[in-house]
Amino acid sequence: MATINKKYLLTNLVTVVIILTIIEVAARIILKKTYNRNFDSTLIVDNKYYTSAGLKENASGMVWGKAFHTDSTGCRRPSKSYINTKKKWLFIGDSVTEGVGVDDSSTFSSLVFRNTDSFNILNYSLIGYSVADYLNVLKTVLNKNDSSIKKATIFFCLNDVYGKALFNQLPVMAKTNMIGKLNAFLQSHYYTYKLLKLTVFRNSDRYFQYDFQFYKDNSPYFTSAMNTLKQCDSVCHLAGVEMNVVVLPYRLQVCGKDIGNNIPQDLIGKFCSANKIPCSNPLKYLSEQQNPEKFYLFADEIHLSEKGHSAVARFILSH
Repeated sequence: MATINKKYLLTNLVTVVIILTIIEVAARIILKKTYNRNFDSTLIVDNKYYTSAGLKENASGMVWGKAFHTDSTGCRRPSKSYINTKKKWLFIGDSVTEGVGVDDSSTFSSLVFRNTDSFNILNYSLIGYSVADYLNVLKTVLNKNDSSIKKATIFFCLNDVYGKALFNQLPVMAKTNMIGKLNAFLQSHYYTYKLLKLTVFRNSDRYFQYDFQFYKDNSPYFTSAMNTLKQCDSVCHLAGVEMNVVVLPYRLQVCGKDIGNNIPQDLIGKFCSANKIPCSNPLKYLSEQQNPEKFYLFADEIHLSEKGHSAVARFILSH
């Protein structure tokens, strides 16, 4: 009887291990397709725009599971060719505007370019950029005295508020106690846990809550970011370039628990208005569209899906 019980327990144990292994393999496959965060570092050139990195010219690689190509200007390759006689419109932003996680032709910069006959649109955005980098890009590009550049749009993401601040200067986002360390370990090594965390607990929600704390009039981070934005406008003004700002919303603002929370956008808009910088807020427009929850990549608070890029492109073209 004891031998039978041992055999029964061993059989059940092996069955459970096999099932858990199958689930883990499936979770790894799913996350590789839906939550791939790999970035080809060979695409990057250090100190291309003063102290800011930039994209290598005529390069190709894989970014977040999608083929990624640049053109001869070091911008992400658009969906149609430039026409030398046309005016230029610069799009400058971080990874959201760069379009990580979608094809070259699906970014909102490429979609706007495809649907306008007045401008060549050059997307100078790069993952990790913030307002200090936007200023460096503008100073470098506009210093070439290219009279065909007529417009520049800065796509401000809410995490730009703390820019290049060192991590040890910022409030801690993740818990550093034993539970926090265990959570970090499981997410790094056990993909089934990570998939459940992302799907069930909407782990990305905390990013909006973290960034929201910086949006106060007396916040030194907010003040610094806005002053740098003002410098961007001054550089454009001296070069005879019209600058405007578009504030890109987080998923929670568009379709989550904080839907309609306009406080960050209102503060940025108030500053821009006081300094005569045109500023637009697509939050209301996006939230009123059909199925806005599909505008973002899986379990992502910031980065847009193909549907999201298409919606932002429509907003830009209609404003």
